[in-house]
Amino acid sequence: MVARPLVLKTQVGRAGRLTSTKEFPIARVLVDTGVYHLDSAFDYLVPEIFSDAANVGVRVAVPFGSTLCEGIVVERAMKTERSGELKQISKVLSPHRIATAESLEIIQRTAQRWAANPYDILRSAIPPRVLHVDRSYARSERPSDTLNFAHSKEIPSRLKDTNIRAYWSLPPTPDSSDLFVELIRSRSAFGQVLIIVPDEWSLQSLFSKIQTAMPNRESVRIDAQVSRSERYRNFLRVVDGGADLVFGMRGAVFTPLTSNSTIIVIGESSPHLYEKRNPGWNARDVAILRSQIQETNLVLIGYSPSLEVAHLIDAASLTLISSKQRRTVSAHESAKGELLPSRVFSLVRKSLKIGPVLFLVPSKGYGNAVLCSKCRNVAFCKCGGKLQRKSSHADPECALCMAQYPLWKCTWCQSSAIFIASRGIDRFAEEIGRSFPNFPIINSSGDHITRIVSNVPSLIVATPGAIPSLHDGFAGVVLLQGMRFFGHSDLRSSERARDLFFETAALASTTAEVGVVIDPVHPIVSALNLWDPTFMARKELMEQADANLPPYWRIAILELSSPEAVLLAQGLEKAKNEKRLPSRTTIRGPFETTLGNSRITVTAPVRDSQEMIDFLHELQRKRSISRKLLLELRVDPYSLA
Repeated sequence: MVARPLVLKTQVGRAGRLTSTKEFPIARVLVDTGVYHLDSAFDYLVPEIFSDAANVGVRVAVPFGSTLCEGIVVERAMKTERSGELKQISKVLSPHRIATAESLEIIQRTAQRWAANPYDILRSAIPPRVLHVDRSYARSERPSDTLNFAHSKEIPSRLKDTNIRAYWSLPPTPDSSDLFVELIRSRSAFGQVLIIVPDEWSLQSLFSKIQTAMPNRESVRIDAQVSRSERYRNFLRVVDGGADLVFGMRGAVFTPLTSNSTIIVIGESSPHLYEKRNPGWNARDVAILRSQIQETNLVLIGYSPSLEVAHLIDAASLTLISSKQRRTVSAHESAKGELLPSRVFSLVRKSLKIGPVLFLVPSKGYGNAVLCSKCRNVAFCKCGGKLQRKSSHADPECALCMAQYPLWKCTWCQSSAIFIASRGIDRFAEEIGRSFPNFPIINSSGDHITRIVSNVPSLIVATPGAIPSLHDGFAGVVLLQGMRFFGHSDLRSSERARDLFFETAALASTTAEVGVVIDPVHPIVSALNLWDPTFMARKELMEQADANLPPYWRIAILELSSPEAVLLAQGLEKAKNEKRLPSRTTIRGPFETTLGNSRITVTAPVRDSQEMIDFLHELQRKRSISRKLLLELRVDPYSLA
């Protein structure tokens, strides 16, 4: 018996020239060339056998040079503007759309805004293809359903408007997930809802709650924590309109949606929403851009707005929705450097009679800065790293090379007495435990995070990002060493601390008191009492405007080898003098960052910023054409430190 040949289900063009279709014979294809400057769509002829399949948003294989490359059809046209003979599409890789004209537009606009190759955005926006899913997937019609389930919690009525572009400043509530469920329920009446969350734990917990609270809505996850097959299958269902509620992290912001859908970004100021790889876009700004150019509703959520969002609220580009409530907040200054000022003891003792008390501390570890107790000089290792201490009985240890110093002596005065200048969470827990004996202590930080605690009197010590949840709220909340949170060197320290203090204070029960170890005149104290972060944000905006910093100015950071950086800085100054860069462009540097590398910072006012970004984008293209090493280019990164 003769073996039958293997026939692929994908449509493959035969060798030689095929007859081209007469109906929209030109396909404009965005090709994954792997070359930075080849970032525009290329025209190809569509063979008659692929005419029905090669639609916008479909993956195809096309000849490019001497190789066969993957691409996505971005447009079908009647004629081409290119001269010469066009090549033909070789095959249609998948019959399923993975993009729409609208989602391709936002990808192109994002590439323009962050000076990137569109295919670098596509890799984050579209899940990898899974062949067996491609072959087995079939669109299915959803049964009709109703919205007859019980409301979980009431939300502001403006969040139920037909068209909305708003920032929702959350009220103080220990468990905000009930509010999120009600918001998602309300928005699902208008169309699909895309929910962007900053981390996997938040996604998993909210997704589970939605499945229980809204069983008559089709909910899917398209994050990297589910299997590749499930993620790709769910993505196809969303593109087909077969899923109502879509959950994902930052890359999901590009997901195609039907008209009048809603994008909800939870924790809009989170650094996790910033793409770590080049080109460094962030999901919040992409969602804002998308709501401006498409029929998409937008709700940004947080306890305290980022400076970018606060600026849009002031400019009336976003509606502020807030719930005016009050919290009982007391401030206690640490006059002599003590961990717990005396007035905090009564707050903690009173709270422990009711339930657990949460302590927020700035850093993990035990002793993050070891000093000589006699002369106060910093203890250094031979390699140049600073020494730290991991417990009260541990020897000093280098933070870089991990070398231990069991017989440490100060190199200046030869004293062996150690002074811990910067405490970590282990030291905090040790001191708090001695202050309130006979109560269990839960230490949540680093790789040992406790997500949920029980409602029994106990001491919960946690670092930012590792705070446990308690459905009914903590009996007391204490924010330790308040100025350590506001005192970081990067420009977002105040924004980050403000949001963190509001988020942590919200975890207190409705009758609990919040204690802050900070100067009572610090503006965060009255902001928490009034539950109103906006006046602090406005003050920070004024400072940013005076200093020509974001969100009023855009910043691009270029990193390259030090010898070349000097020449590049001179070239940028020349371009400015020749008016190829905006006249108000500021060029700083080069500054040496690591051995052999330097950084140049280029800034321009927002109104001139796209001209600056376009110039840098073209500079990258020219370097690519010349086969030079590309610059490390980041536009509006989260941290400028």
